Amino acid sequence: MYYKETYRLKYIDDSDFPAIKELLWKVFRKKSSVVALKQKYDAFGLNYVSTIAYQNEQPVAFYGAILQKFKKNDREIIVAQACDSSTLQSHQGKGLHYELAKLSYENMRKQNVSFVYAFLNENSFHSTKKLGWHTHLHMQRFHVKLNTFPIAKVLNKLGWNGFYSLFFHKKVSQEVIAKLTENHKNKFTQVFDTKFDTLKNYYTIEIEDCVFWIKIAGIIHVGKFYAPSAEALQKAIKKLKRKAFFLGITEFLFQVDPTSTIVSQLQTIETPKESWCVGYLPFDSEIDLKDFIFTYSDSDTF
Repeated sequence: MYYKETYRLKYIDDSDFPAIKELLWKVFRKKSSVVALKQKYDAFGLNYVSTIAYQNEQPVAFYGAILQKFKKNDREIIVAQACDSSTLQSHQGKGLHYELAKLSYENMRKQNVSFVYAFLNENSFHSTKKLGWHTHLHMQRFHVKLNTFPIAKVLNKLGWNGFYSLFFHKKVSQEVIAKLTENHKNKFTQVFDTKFDTLKNYYTIEIEDCVFWIKIAGIIHVGKFYAPSAEALQKAIKKLKRKAFFLGITEFLFQVDPTSTIVSQLQTIETPKESWCVGYLPFDSEIDLKDFIFTYSDSDTF
């Protein structure tokens, strides 16, 4: 479709990923490969729900949305997470973000996507309000800090994060998956399976009957984790701190849903701070986000 007789708006296909790569670099200085972008936006057999705008042959705006599977008991649904939205500065203020979002939502509805959501910062919060989004809750972040030399931050800048495979497991076993999905079986959570062990710089840690699925990029980002008790979590963190100290890792960062059981466990270790607001736009009237538990690893930036 054409917008203002100047811009060509379309659903993305495989041929658009070089243009998306170009936009993300120009707008955010974000380096991405075409292969990595295709993996990120993989629609597991459905059509892509992201949209892009061109002026002549130049890409000028992109509305990104990745599809995710969430499951509660035996019921599985498809949801979308909005991310990577970008518009060249010279084309901002022309309504492109709004029009691309609306076009994207049309395709989501056609494919029975239950809702679109995002972890919102202040800027994205205001843009979603114009699109009729609702607010759900604020995630809680816990910073567990260590006083050590920041060697990990140096390695991250050099792109040497693969070094940690000498110290942590990359394989996500079925036993690990079982523990990581143990809590909240009566709530919708993102489907977590063995495909996650193919991701670079992601590791699993099993210690004191606790399991952590982490990403190391300067600090340890904890995506999903399981602890049988607060006491077990305290012991596990204590042991992990020792290893992190010698690896030059200065912080563990947890981002958790305030309605999850793990909040009370973490509160015995650190005081939380308010983080992203979860915003959403429903397409299925029967969906209630009170039935969902979100994790740090749900975020597209994890």
